[in-house]
Amino acid sequence: MGSHADIHDVAGLAASLDAALADVLAELGAQGPPAAAELGVPSRREHGDLTTNAALVNAKRAGRPPREIAQALGERWAAGAGAGACARFEVAGPGFLNLFLTDAWHRGALAGMLAAGQDYGRDVLPAERRQRVNIEFVSVNPTGPLHVGHARYASYGDALCRIFSYAGHEVTREFYVNDAGTQMTRFGQSLAARYAQRLGLDLAVPEDGYQGEYLFELADRLIAEVGDRYRAAVAGAPDALGLPAEVVTEFKTWGRDAVLELFRATLGRLGVVFDVWTRESSLYAGGEPHRGFAGEVGKALADLDTEGLLYEQEGAVWLKTTQYGDDKDRVLIRSSGESTYFLSDIAYHRDKMDRGAAHMIDIWGADHHGYVPRMKAAFTALPPHEPERLELIIGQLVNLLEGGAARRMSKRRGDIVTIDDLVEAIGVDAARFLLVGRSQDTTLELDLDLAVEQSSQNPVYYVQYAHARICSVLRTLVARGGEAAVALVDEVAAGARELPAVEAGPEERALVHTLARFPQVVLAAVEHRAPHRVHTYLGELAAEFHVFYRQCRVIVDDADVSAFRVGLCRASQLILATGLGLLGVSAPEQM
Repeated sequence: MGSHADIHDVAGLAASLDAALADVLAELGAQGPPAAAELGVPSRREHGDLTTNAALVNAKRAGRPPREIAQALGERWAAGAGAGACARFEVAGPGFLNLFLTDAWHRGALAGMLAAGQDYGRDVLPAERRQRVNIEFVSVNPTGPLHVGHARYASYGDALCRIFSYAGHEVTREFYVNDAGTQMTRFGQSLAARYAQRLGLDLAVPEDGYQGEYLFELADRLIAEVGDRYRAAVAGAPDALGLPAEVVTEFKTWGRDAVLELFRATLGRLGVVFDVWTRESSLYAGGEPHRGFAGEVGKALADLDTEGLLYEQEGAVWLKTTQYGDDKDRVLIRSSGESTYFLSDIAYHRDKMDRGAAHMIDIWGADHHGYVPRMKAAFTALPPHEPERLELIIGQLVNLLEGGAARRMSKRRGDIVTIDDLVEAIGVDAARFLLVGRSQDTTLELDLDLAVEQSSQNPVYYVQYAHARICSVLRTLVARGGEAAVALVDEVAAGARELPAVEAGPEERALVHTLARFPQVVLAAVEHRAPHRVHTYLGELAAEFHVFYRQCRVIVDDADVSAFRVGLCRASQLILATGLGLLGVSAPEQM
């Protein structure tokens, strides 16, 4: 993308306005740097190409009316850095500055997009703000299939990783496997019971165990691998809770690995691949023990002891989380000598710091909301006491609709609606696009009927169709002898020549403005952890292109006009494909 020094780039244009504003405010005797101002698109085209509230947000500190500041800013900018970009300006309302940009600016902006190609918007994050970021998401217990709620967390987390990487961060995608504790013991016992039942033995699943039909499928796989190796062990137990510990360990270990294999396949089908899979059980291995625990768990306990933050009461070991904003202190080691989940979570985040993560983002489910204060308190208690390094995002639920009513898709698995079911029903692209269609902190309703509808009402179809239509236009252009226009655009993209000096019409100008916003959309998606902003933008770009396509013939007798419009098509195609890719969605060339 263009640099901030390039006025044909929206960020560069904004920077030139900021510089002019600083000069105006200095002459008016205002102290300090200007307050942050917004550069946006007016709601009505006759009000200009761009508008800024810079005068309004700086009037009080300058002690002058906003309209006076806006007039001075417009004059200073138009006579200086904006001389080649500003056709005219108007002061509107209480003090907005509306800018009307020249055809030369529009051509320069389009040429910059073509030159950047698929990298337009890449590395938009300033170098000094780029970090090594660890993003942990999904992280479900390996005790059963991934359901549609996990599909939302997977789609959101993966899109966030893609956008972060594109903007300039160094990103690690991580899945935390909760494979220790009571829930895994129950899983092992439940699997053993299903294994026994498949062998014709009467061994019931524990009341608080896992009841899903998928356990029969796992049992069948296990029998195919080991036959009746455990028949004697399960036959000799009075019930699943009475199985020998070593037998339960073997069942839960095999079951964990089998479920994780299914996780990888399911997530891979959704286009989600993790760099790191960290097992909770691994946090207890290696190193010198402290308070009876080795590995990262022991190191975390030692760190907290050094800080004087642990104490013993009623036989348990407690952490003074109230010193860091929690409503009560928390148990790390129970009176039985067992560790709590909280302790392993603390050790896990210490481990991520040890591995070099400058910033950590955890994406948790809606049921984890109450866990946030204690985790933030514990992380703050850990040296080097930098709470801003840990960011916790709570996602919300997904409601599936069909025919306007709530829908259960899988009778075979009871009330579990799996990711595989969802993908089979609507496809990967529709699932990925629709699951990031709203902010992650709001409940999302996914309409299955709409997801497969081939119409403008279906958001993913509408955007993909815009991309396919552009590909069709460019193919048709070449077939009808328009190679010269395509070649000219190729030369512009290579920096070998400039776009022809044509007068842009309102639809062409509007499309350039929408395209030019893409880098700022990427930046906003990073800053607000909001892939849905890319989703919304793609819908707006598709709509703007469809208006342009209806009003402006691409193949015309005027070769210069045709070349300019081919350039608009090419830039639109590139940015649509890039934006869809950031959301993990394909950009088909034919539909």
